[in-house]
Order: sequence, then structure tokens, then C-alpha cells
Amino acid sequence: MATLKYILQGNSGNTNIYVRFSNGRNNDFKRKTGYTINPKDWSFSKGEPNQKTAETKMLKNKLDNLSNSILNAYNSDIGLDISINGQWLQQKIDLFNNKVQIIDMDIISNYIQKYIDGAHLKINQHKQIGLSLNRVKNLNTFKNLFQKFETETSNGSKYLIKNVDLNFRNSILNWLISKGYSSNYQGKIIDNLITICRDAEQNGIIVSAQLKNIKSFTEKKQPNSIIYLTVEEQKKINETIFDCDRLNNAKKWLLLGCQIGQRGGDLLSITESNIKDNFGVKGIEVFQKKTQKFVTIPLNDDIYKIIKNGLPYKISLTKFNEYIKEICKKAEINDIIIGRKKSSSHGPTILTQRPKHSFISSHVCRRSFASNNYGKINTSFIKELTGHSTERMLLDYIGKSSNNLALELVDQWKKLSYL
Repeated sequence: MATLKYILQGNSGNTNIYVRFSNGRNNDFKRKTGYTINPKDWSFSKGEPNQKTAETKMLKNKLDNLSNSILNAYNSDIGLDISINGQWLQQKIDLFNNKVQIIDMDIISNYIQKYIDGAHLKINQHKQIGLSLNRVKNLNTFKNLFQKFETETSNGSKYLIKNVDLNFRNSILNWLISKGYSSNYQGKIIDNLITICRDAEQNGIIVSAQLKNIKSFTEKKQPNSIIYLTVEEQKKINETIFDCDRLNNAKKWLLLGCQIGQRGGDLLSITESNIKDNFGVKGIEVFQKKTQKFVTIPLNDDIYKIIKNGLPYKISLTKFNEYIKEICKKAEINDIIIGRKKSSSHGPTILTQRPKHSFISSHVCRRSFASNNYGKINTSFIKELTGHSTERMLLDYIGKSSNNLALELVDQWKKLSYL
């Protein structure tokens, strides 16, 4: 248990007040607080200024605040890989007294760039060395957005890592809200900010004691904002004849994607070499870049019909996203629905009502597979193929609530008879 008390050393009119901090038998440190007092105004029994004048009352209040600051920092740091020593104590005192010398890496935008530059050495979510290209791209987007926030709100100064507290979190959230960014995107920005500050802390940069209280969050999608192609809509697309090769090819990718439920990048990477025969069962073996694992999707009749004359030829993800909007428009996937679209080329996404075809992107493949097969095949199989780590994540992904699950359970029970 950590203890803290104040002591005097000397008998002069302006004697230094020291803080003595201990968190164990062999961890006892003493440093100057930066404050002085006449010994006659000091209570040696209580270890604090006598409360006889306005000046000593004010000094006691400052020392109380310093105590709280040090103890809060200790409670935050003790669970991390941070050495609690005399240097640590001096840093906390200097931070409280605003005497910390600012270095380049104390500046948030500078540290974001440092983090990006060292991405190839970071441990990723799969416990491997090196962040993915998508993650680095995400961090660069975060850096650009943060610099925009800084330019618009800081009156020309730079924001420091040590100032990332609950008030700072509220400031950046209010700015994101004013710009129209979704709740989910706001949560991602806060999550990136936490990641940067925690990494800085591990590298000796001073952070706010409130950092541990800043939490990221995600927006739970409502069923009416979850966009997928129904079985009937896929039939309409399949029956629509296109007069150009590029759309017929993209149609093939789209229908195949809805049948195997993979992310766009993984889907478009499939070649003939991915079609394998294991133990007499023919399937498409896919390496999922995000989960870093192989999954095999058995070939059913619908998949056979799509690829019986060969796989579609390679196209980029950008072109795929462009073509499938055109495909769905020509196939008259025109129901008016609520979805998110960018307000401008560099702006946030906003909720809007538009024809369904305008919201279609590569992500519709994975969600269509999960939504159309839910309740028809074992949920654990769907989860395995889509790459969701938990069943709860899968259910949120396709917009299934506890009420949905309860109604489906009633239907299942009706089919059973025990008596």
C-alpha cells in the first residue's frame, strides 16, 4: 500500500517542504515539492501547514492536491510496466507544477507519426510482429483527422499527450459530433487516441492520471441499417442480363461472395488453386487476412452453378464496389432504405434514405451470407466461416436482438414434443 507524507528539512525562514512517498519496505523516495514555509507555520505532528492564515490555508490546499495527483498517478501506473522510483516521483511533482520540459514526442500528432513509423515492429492482434496495411492506413487517416481537429480548435498550439484527460475526450467528441461523424466512427477515434497515449506511456511519456478512465465504444447497428441482399434479390441479379463483360464478371463475383461469406479482399483473391478436394469433399479454401486463418467452404449446388464455367477474372476492390452498385441498379434493387453515405469525398458518413442499390459495397457479400443462412445452418458454422470471434458479435452483425432469439426459440420448441 502506498503512503505519502510531507516533512521539513531545515530551520530557515523559507524551508523546503519535501514529499516522502513509500510503496513498500525498499521503495521509499523523497523529493522537494517546490514549496517552502517558515517552520513556525508548520504542524510537525500533522505534517501540514497550520491553518491560521489565508496563505497557509492556500498552501495546504496545494499540498492536498499534489497528494491526490501523485496517488492517482500511482494507482494508474502500478498495474503497468512502469518503474515506481524517485525519478517517477519527481516527474509527477514536475507535472503537477507545470515544470515538465516539452519534447517532440510529448506532442500527440508527433507521437502518432512515431507510432506509424514503427508499425512494422508493433505486435498485432494475432500476436505477430507488424501491423497490417489496413491498420496503418487507418492510423494515417486518424493522424490527418486529428491534425484537422487541432488546427480548428487549438488556436495554433499543439496538443500534448499529458493533457488527454476526460475533458479532452469530451472536446474531441463534441468536435466529431459537430462534423457529423457517426457514433461508431467517434468510438474508433477515441480508441486510436487511447492506443497512442498508452504506447507513449510505456515509452516514458507522461500521461494524465485520467487516461485509464477514458473508454472506447461502438455503435450497435439497428436492424434497419443492416444492408444485405435477400435470396429473392440475388435471384433478380442472377436473372438480369448485362451487355458488357465487366458487369457479367462482377455479377459472378457478387453472387459467389453472397454464397461463401468472405470479406471483399479475401473474396477477390480466390483463384483456381483455392478449389480443393479434401477427403472427397470439394470446397473453396480461403485464407482470411484479418483473422489469419484458413477456412474451407464446401461447394453447394448454387456455388457450382456460379463457377461451373470457371471463376470470374481478377478485378480490384475499388472496381468491384463501383460495378456492383451499377449491377444492383440495373437489377432494380430499388427499395428505399436508411443507410450511411459520405456527405462529401472527404467528409463524414451521414444517415440518409436512398434506393438500396446506392448503398451496396463488397461488405454486402459477407453480411448476406450470414443473414440468409442464420437459422438454417448451425450458428457456429456461420461464425467460423465469416470470421466472427464470438456468437454475440455475429448476432450484432446481422441485427439479431434477444427478442428475435426468444421468438425463434419458441418456434423451435413448437416443433418438439416431450409428452
